[in-house]
Amino acid sequence: MNRKIIATALVATSIAAAATITVDPATTAQKVVGFGAGAAYYQSWITAMSASMQKDFYDTAFTGLNLSLLRLGNWKQEDTTSIAADAAIVKAGKERLGNHLKIEMSSWSAPGSLKPSGSVNGSDKGQKHSKGENTLKTSSTDPYGKFVYSEFAGWWKKSLQAYANAGITPDYISLQNEPDMEAEYEETLFEPTETSEIAGYKQALQAVRDSISTLANPPKILGPEPLGIGYSNFEKYAKALDDKNLDGYAYHLYHAGDGNDNSGTNYLNPENFRKPMSAIASSYGSDSKPIIMTEFCTMESAVREQDMLGLAHIMQVGFTGGKLNGYIAWELFWGEQNGQLIGVCPGSGWSSCTEEKLYINPEYHAMRHYSKFVNPGWRVVSATSDANDVYTVAFRSADCDSISVVAINKGSAQNLNLSVNGYNPVYAVQSTESGEKSKTVTAGAIIDAPAKSITTIVFTTDNTAALQCEDSPIEDPYEDPNKNFGDSLVIVDYANATSATGWKSDETLDAVTFETTALDGISKYVKIPLAGCAQDECGYQHALFTLPDEAAIKSPLTACKELVFTMRSIDAEDASVNIGGAGGSTWSSYQYGNTAPAGSWAEVSVPLDNEVDSTGAPFGSTQLSFNSDNAGIYIAKIVATGCGGNESIKGLRTRLTVNDMAAAAKVFDLNGNLLWSGIKSEAVNADGTLRLDLRKGMYIVKTKSSTVKAVK
Repeated sequence: MNRKIIATALVATSIAAAATITVDPATTAQKVVGFGAGAAYYQSWITAMSASMQKDFYDTAFTGLNLSLLRLGNWKQEDTTSIAADAAIVKAGKERLGNHLKIEMSSWSAPGSLKPSGSVNGSDKGQKHSKGENTLKTSSTDPYGKFVYSEFAGWWKKSLQAYANAGITPDYISLQNEPDMEAEYEETLFEPTETSEIAGYKQALQAVRDSISTLANPPKILGPEPLGIGYSNFEKYAKALDDKNLDGYAYHLYHAGDGNDNSGTNYLNPENFRKPMSAIASSYGSDSKPIIMTEFCTMESAVREQDMLGLAHIMQVGFTGGKLNGYIAWELFWGEQNGQLIGVCPGSGWSSCTEEKLYINPEYHAMRHYSKFVNPGWRVVSATSDANDVYTVAFRSADCDSISVVAINKGSAQNLNLSVNGYNPVYAVQSTESGEKSKTVTAGAIIDAPAKSITTIVFTTDNTAALQCEDSPIEDPYEDPNKNFGDSLVIVDYANATSATGWKSDETLDAVTFETTALDGISKYVKIPLAGCAQDECGYQHALFTLPDEAAIKSPLTACKELVFTMRSIDAEDASVNIGGAGGSTWSSYQYGNTAPAGSWAEVSVPLDNEVDSTGAPFGSTQLSFNSDNAGIYIAKIVATGCGGNESIKGLRTRLTVNDMAAAAKVFDLNGNLLWSGIKSEAVNADGTLRLDLRKGMYIVKTKSSTVKAVK
């Protein structure tokens, strides 16, 4: 059965046009390898930052983007070359993302000792070397041809071993970055096959393949990675080589042909890439031999707001017409403000930097609209738009339970009506040119897409029987180490607990107890006895809650903006409660006089500004402290919020915890049929099960602020 996601145009007579997006989950295309960016220069700027700023960078770059590909250079041309900074960056990425993060490594140059010029660079002291000087040395004894291919291959093997010893094991390699590019920086020229003057890519590829095949876990080889795809440049190389020696194809986009080869211009006109990308896709690429775009940027000297939509549209062209399996932007980071995704300043005295700072640039958010919401192993599925200015691409998870739709609106404001038979919108994020970026918006039947914006909508379902799903979700299942640690982190929710673990009290106070007598729809909570008398009479008497291990590791007290307590007074009077941090180097007051109301539950927000001092140093609290002259309080939930933000986007911005039990709600079956309307607490128990008189099964409960699954 063909099931389709259909966004039907509404009659729009007022301010916005209407667009129809149709997504067919059953019509699948290529499998996704991943999304990423390069870390080829300025690595030492990262390791020169303070420890706290490095953490912010790594959280922003890796967790914030959910990167699945990181491109490195092979700089181990000589034994004395240090790769410590690369190792530190990879270690930080792997700590956050595990094997979800794959490493792609390209060589910019062979060692100077293997080139006639004696230099890794194409130019030295202002003098450009000839083409013949910037290739491999000739040889009369090499078994692969007229040049020193065996020595080149031996160097590759040796350098991979050196990187492995430093903790970096590439999953993919490309033996030469842009083999057709005459550059002044690091370069080695290769023709598609050898000539009398220039070494051949075909021969070098065979030599490298033979050499690294003896490694215990040899990386996959991508190629030929030319400068651009215009003028059939990619095909010239691909046709010459023996493709059994390649595990995948790679290219750059610095020229697209069609008479327009300016990178900055093409960024604003991504359709220039569709024809040459489609031509390559028609002859090359498959799930077993993927196509990955491994480098591209605007080549502009300044950040441009419009490049956010440019990158998103280029990727849309690539994953639709170009049948790309992966996309790697050129600069994950760059020195100073003008990095493609992130600009880095280690502090005053580093070039034009005046302070230690990260710059989150517009293209960061374009990449995030894809990388954060699509994992390796997902497939591209059919997606079309009937609006000329709305470009869309959709991805389906391997087990079919999730679909992420990216809609790029390059025109005026549009109304997107998203109605899914069997799938339900659970999350949406939006970025607007010259406006807010990575902003969470309400996921529902209609989404307003502002002019010049990107919107990603995530759909989920439990009814996947009619679709052809994969046997296994993905090759290496990925658990987000920061699950629920995006804009909010649930520190404790007693609806899912069985005891008052983590609590202790001063000796003069009664013990904290776990309660199961329902109070206004909340059936599980803790009872926290407090002083019941004034501090000048009783002194300070504290109830202490130690953060769970997972929450403590993720340091919400220093990474988030506030704590939200769902609490109420245990007697007939409002309780005024002082809340602070403890267990670190000193006691830290967060906020005095928080009101836990009598007779009803309330969400009480407490700022965390005081957990970090004026220098940015954390106090190190691992506990929360409560004291009051009231008899005590009940607490049902503790949530940390504001754990992300544009200056340091650290976590997953999905499935935020919402307390909307008193909100108007609708209950649907998994086919999208409306079964009931009313107040959410009338339909759902505190533990999330359905209380309505319906047959056993799974249902969808929707309010204005949330969509959840409920089991009967």
